[in-house]
Order: sequence, then C-alpha cells, then structure tokens
Amino acid sequence: MLKRVLCLVCFAALAPAAQADDYASATEAARKGDYAMAFRLLKPLAEKGDARAQNELGAMYMSGKGAPPDPKEALKWMKLAADHGNAAAQSNLGTMYLEGQLVARDYKEAMRWSLLAAGQGVAAAQMNVASMYYDGAGVAQNYDEAAKWVRLAAAQGDPEAQLNLGTMHTLGQGLSQDFLHGYMWTHLAIEQPALAMNESEKKSVHELSAKTLTAQEIATAESMMKKCRASRFKDCD
Repeated sequence: MLKRVLCLVCFAALAPAAQADDYASATEAARKGDYAMAFRLLKPLAEKGDARAQNELGAMYMSGKGAPPDPKEALKWMKLAADHGNAAAQSNLGTMYLEGQLVARDYKEAMRWSLLAAGQGVAAAQMNVASMYYDGAGVAQNYDEAAKWVRLAAAQGDPEAQLNLGTMHTLGQGLSQDFLHGYMWTHLAIEQPALAMNESEKKSVHELSAKTLTAQEIATAESMMKKCRASRFKDCD
C-alpha cells in the first residue's frame, strides 16, 4: 500500500488570496487559532452559497474546531461545496469515502470525488487515486496509473508522494527500475520537515536507498537532487 497521510484539505492548504472581506477575515482568524471567530464569519457565507466557506464549515464540524463536532452537518456542508465544484471539498469527500469516515467506505465514490479534485491539482486527491490503483481498491490494480498520479503529486512537492515515487522507481513498479531516481526522490522526501517519519525511520530509508549504489552513483544522484530541487521538482528526469 502506498504511504499516504490523510487530512482535511482546508484553510492551510487551499485558501486563496483575500477576496471577500469576511472570507479573508475568517481565514486569518483560523490561522491565528481563533476558530470560533472563523466559524461565525464563515457560516453566513456558506448559507449564501460560498463553496469555499461551505467546505471549511464542514471541516470545522468534523474536527470540532469552532463548533461542536457534528458528523451530519460536516457531511452536509462538504457535499454542498463539492457539488459546487470546490476542489478541496471534493478531495475531502474522496478521503472520507476511501477511509469510511462519516460515511460507509465506498471505493467507487472515493474514486469519483478524488478524480474530480485530482484533475484540479489537489495533491492529496492525486495520492488517493494513486493509492486505489496501487492497491486495486475498487479498480483493477494498475501500477502504471498509480505511478502517473504519484508523479503529479510529487511534482507539487508532496513529500509522501516523493517517497512513494522513489520506492516505485527502486522496485520498478509502474516505472522502469532506476536506483538513481529511487535515491533522488526518496531523499528529496526525507529532507522535508513535513514528512511524517521520525529520524530513525528516515535513517533506515536512507540506508536502504543507498544500499545498491556505489559512491560515484550516489554523487550522481545527489547532483540530480540538486537540479530537481532548484527547479521546484519540475526538472527531475
């Protein structure tokens, strides 16, 4: 199974630049940890049909930040936002159906919502799609499709996707077996603080990825890493 961190896509990931005053104020309040104020500002916007506010209101009802936890309200607002084309809400619904959070696990619905969000560039949704293809969850197992979506998320700087891409290169799953690229992507991932691994786990991954390489090959892979990093993960072939 692909390593995947599941979280609600909301303020921190997808909040756009300030547009409506109340929305911008709600975003700022949430970033400061004042979720009660954010909720008070968001609810009227959500009731008027603002899809961004609907998604974030749903996330608040789900997490209990700013409002008492209410699964029914969380799902209602998420679905409204997703039906309005909000990519974050679509990604959240995909995760919920994939994991069976608030809803019965349903791979068909998970794929439907995740694909809609993935097509709009949400890395978390791209990883959901990749995971289902990798595991054969609700679809025929297809490493080529899994690699395609993992690559898209990795190019956005997602550390979990980069770690998975490195592993798939090393194992030759959906990609040609390539130990240099396996090392490159693995180490681009483990140097990121956001990667959910402790130092001992990172050390083990480092040792495993370097195990089959000579000192000269490691130097080459390090040069590849530098080029990839400088291009913000766009020039990494």
